[in-house]
Amino acid sequence: MELTPNHSIGQGHIVHKRTRDTQNFFQYKAPYLCVNLNDPHSLPWFISFNKLNCLSIFYRQHGYREKQTSLFKFATDLAKKYQIDFHQVNFITIPSFLGYSFNPISFYLYLDRHNQLVSILYEVKNTFGDQVHYLSLKDFDQKQFKKNMYVSPFIEMDCTYKITVKIPKPHRFQCFINQYNKDEDQIFYASIDLPLTPLTKLNGFLFFLSNIFGSLKAITLIHVQALKLFIKKSHFFKYSQRIKDKLYLD
Repeated sequence: MELTPNHSIGQGHIVHKRTRDTQNFFQYKAPYLCVNLNDPHSLPWFISFNKLNCLSIFYRQHGYREKQTSLFKFATDLAKKYQIDFHQVNFITIPSFLGYSFNPISFYLYLDRHNQLVSILYEVKNTFGDQVHYLSLKDFDQKQFKKNMYVSPFIEMDCTYKITVKIPKPHRFQCFINQYNKDEDQIFYASIDLPLTPLTKLNGFLFFLSNIFGSLKAITLIHVQALKLFIKKSHFFKYSQRIKDKLYLD
């Protein structure tokens, strides 16, 4: 699976579908950056790492979540620990718009010298500020992980994820997540379909102007859907265990 190695932008089409008791479905568009972490200095002036700008990616929100430790340092430390042979790392995320962002999931994509995908680190967050990482070292079809962080008040903790990533074209990234309960019944489905366009100064600034409220839209939709499930009297699971930062292997 070959991915474009360059800085890119795109509007991700996101789908959420609940498949048990209370049926629920919604979809929306979200603005994503795909950044080559090896080459942060080639970004246009309105995109910054660790500094307030039109579009920003803050170290305190990703990776080690330490203000002075870069995401490239985080990614390379992980590669050394788990012996990932890579040439560069592309980071796909919803950036901060004028300082605000919410990222349910971001992706560290390890690429070889031929831009082929060799490993993926999934970075998952919830609305409480918790964060976990799931690392896939091998193939990327139906990779299974145990759920290790409270995400939704309407889905229990005793679940597993099966995650599939596809890159049908170098400028298109897709992720499909199926969630199963302890009886192996599918209870939830989510997907991201992200066409990518090479970043330029012009299209990048237009991307910023047209998506200023992109993160606010995402967090609002999540809470609106939670309210719908509450009104429909879906089973409620209380938030009980704080997860600071943990890594789980496939």
